[in-house]
Amino acid sequence: MRTMKMLPSLRVAALAFAVSFPAGLAAQGLTYDLRTTGTGVDPRTGAETTRTFMAGHGQFATGLSRIDVTESMSRGGMMGAGTYTITNSVKGTTTIVDPAKRQYLELNPAEMAKTAAGLQELTGGMAKTEISNVSIGVEDLGAGEKIEGYPTFKYRITQSYTMAMTILGHTTRVVDHSTTEIWVAPELDGAMNPTARPSAAAATGPMAALTAELTKAYAKVRKGVLLKRVATSESATDGKTHTQTIAMTIANVKRGPVNPSAFDVPAGYTKVASFVDALGPMTGIGDSLRAHRAGRRPRS
Repeated sequence: MRTMKMLPSLRVAALAFAVSFPAGLAAQGLTYDLRTTGTGVDPRTGAETTRTFMAGHGQFATGLSRIDVTESMSRGGMMGAGTYTITNSVKGTTTIVDPAKRQYLELNPAEMAKTAAGLQELTGGMAKTEISNVSIGVEDLGAGEKIEGYPTFKYRITQSYTMAMTILGHTTRVVDHSTTEIWVAPELDGAMNPTARPSAAAATGPMAALTAELTKAYAKVRKGVLLKRVATSESATDGKTHTQTIAMTIANVKRGPVNPSAFDVPAGYTKVASFVDALGPMTGIGDSLRAHRAGRRPRS
C-alpha cells in the first residue's frame, strides 16, 4: 500500500487548522482589547490627570462574552487584575472568576434584587438613597468615522438627575448632568461587550428609575457594538462642582476561532457566597445605626 506524502505547505496548514479548532469545538468569534480611562482634576495637585480605571482582553462567541482584566484600580480580589468576567446573554448571568483564589461569584437578576434588599437591611434602614428629576435625551448624529475598519453611527445621550443620600438624618443632594457620545458598529454583535449598555434586568433598588430610562434611551440606538464611548459628567454637591470625563475604547478587533472552554469556570473552583451572605459579618453596622438613632450603645 502506497503512503501519500503531504506537501510541506499542506502539512503546515493542516497543523494550523488542528491547533485552531481543537476537536472541532472552536467557534468563530471575536477577540478585542478594552480600556476605560478617567480624566479630571486631582484635588491634591489641582492638575488635570488621566488614569486607567480598567483594561482588559475580551473574547466573544455564540452569545457568550469573557473579559480578562489586565489592569485595574481595584487592588486584588474580584474585578482586580488577573480576574475575568463571563457573561451569558441568554441566561442573563454574570460570573466573576478569581484564578488566584480558585473561586468564582455568580450573579443573576434575582440575586441582584436580593443584594439590593440585603444592603437596605444591612444598614437597618438608616441609610437611604433616592433618585428624582430624571431626564434622558437621545440625538442621532448620523454616520461616524470608521473605527477598527468598521463603519459606525454616532449618538449623543444627555442625562440629568438629582440623588439624595440620607444617613442618620443628614441628607446630601447631588445634581448630576452628563453628555455621552457613542460610536456603534452595526456589523458587530451587540453582546460582544455586555457592559456597554444598561440592562433592564438590573433595574432594582434606588437606581431603578434611572436605569429604566437609560434602557429606553439605548433602545433607540442601532444594534451593534459600542466601539467608543466618551462621557463627560458635571456633578454639584453642597455647592461644589466636579467635572470628569470617562472614555471607553475597543481596539484590536479580530475575527477568529474562540474555544468554548474559555467561557467555563475551571473544574475545582469554589463558588463563593452571594453578596448578601458575604456581607453577613457586617450586619453589626445595622445594629450600630439603629442604636445611634435610639441614643444607646449597641448590644455586644
